[in-house]
Order: sequence, then C-alpha cells, then structure tokens
Amino acid sequence: MLLGHESKEEDFRNAAISGTLRHAYLFFGDAHIGKCTFAVSFANFLENGAFDAPTESLLDTRVFSKNEKGNISIDEMRELKKFLSQHPFKSPRKIAIIDDAETLTEEAQSSLLKIVEEPPVSSLIIFVAPSEDILFRPLASRLSKIYFSRVATDAIEHHLRMFYTVDVRTAKEIAAQAFGRVGIAVARIPGKATETRSEGSLADEIDLDIQMRYREDVRGASGTLEKLISKESECRRLNLNPSLQKKAVTTILQKKHGRNF
Repeated sequence: MLLGHESKEEDFRNAAISGTLRHAYLFFGDAHIGKCTFAVSFANFLENGAFDAPTESLLDTRVFSKNEKGNISIDEMRELKKFLSQHPFKSPRKIAIIDDAETLTEEAQSSLLKIVEEPPVSSLIIFVAPSEDILFRPLASRLSKIYFSRVATDAIEHHLRMFYTVDVRTAKEIAAQAFGRVGIAVARIPGKATETRSEGSLADEIDLDIQMRYREDVRGASGTLEKLISKESECRRLNLNPSLQKKAVTTILQKKHGRNF
C-alpha cells in the first residue's frame, strides 16, 4: 500500500490506461516518503498489473543509483540509453528509474538531454530527487514534475496498526517521531528488519538530533524542533554549504523558542 499517495496512484493508473503517460517525470520531495517505492510500484503495475512493490525482479525496469563515488556518471547513463533502446518484454514501456538523481554529474545530466527530448517510443524515465530545482535547468524543464508530500501523523499511526499489527501506544509514538515520513516509521517498528537508507549527511545528523529532543521533551523543545525540521528539509532539498549549515543548526540549538506546535 502506497500510504499518502493514493491520488497519485489513481492518476498514474488512468494515464497508463488512457495512453496519456509522459516519457519523463521528476518525482521530488523529502527523503523516506516513498518516491522511489512509488516509481517501482508503478513499473510493476505496467508489467504485472499490481500497483505494489514487486515480489520478483522486473524484466523491463532498471533502477540507477549513485555509485561508490557518491555520484551517477555519464558511463552509467550510457547504459541507461542502451537499456531504453531495447524493446520491452512484458511491459508497454522500458522503464529507467534514476534514484538519487541529484547526484548525477553535469556530464551525465547533459548526456540525458537528447534522450529526454527525443525518447524511444516505448521508454519511460523517472528521476527521483529531493527538489525540483536541483537538476540542470535545461534537463529539469523537460520533465513532468510530481511533488510527494509528507503524510499525516494519524494516517501513519493507522497504517502501522492495520498493516503491521503494532499496538496503539507504540504506533502513536512511532508515527509522531516519523514527522510524516512513512519509511522512517516502518523502519522503527520493533523487530522490523527494514532499515532506512543512511547517507551520513548533515540532514541525517539533524534528524538524529530531532529524535533525541523529541524523546527528551517534545513540548519544551517544540520551537527548536520546528526549526530543526525545517532545516533538515532544506538540507535535503538544496545543495547547501555544510559548514554554514552546521553553524545555522548550532545557532538554532543555542536559542530557546517558546512557541508550541
């Protein structure tokens, strides 16, 4: 179940059925809210008819993500072009999902312009990134942009109780600490093996501080939490100077804010 993105699921179902599906999309929004999961689930719908995470490897879909150097290079995009030039086996589209699209090198982004402008008839490219402004402008301007928002806390709580049989108290606590991110909530279910992707970024460090302060005193630290959550989201969306942002976070932590949520 794609919690919080039900309307998007309906839109993409209708687009696929009506033949109005575009050739290139940019899915953007905060981390851990299901952007890549949605993309893969849609690919599974096109290939197998089930709008859900596939239970086996998809024949006509390939996910490209950052390499050991922390980027997606032009060589990998050459592989993408070769993959998309092939005829699909089961799905009506050959689908390339570029996760961590913000890590595409300038050369890689430039190399994608032509295939985005003149895509193979049976191709579909989905870029997944934290922000719509993070890609090379000529490339971003050619993509259909879909924003993924955070999910309501009560919806996450209900989801944990109904689909993971989490008790009421635990579900309420986990949902509150997830701050609208379903992936974070599911990863924190007691005994759950799933782990969220950790990149060791400043945004991840801020998130850890948010969790610590929430557990210590959610009401007393509410003003600080609000500012930290805003800063965390900003760091994930934008390519900001880490040193300057650490100073900004330090300033937030040194101040006392009295406003509650």
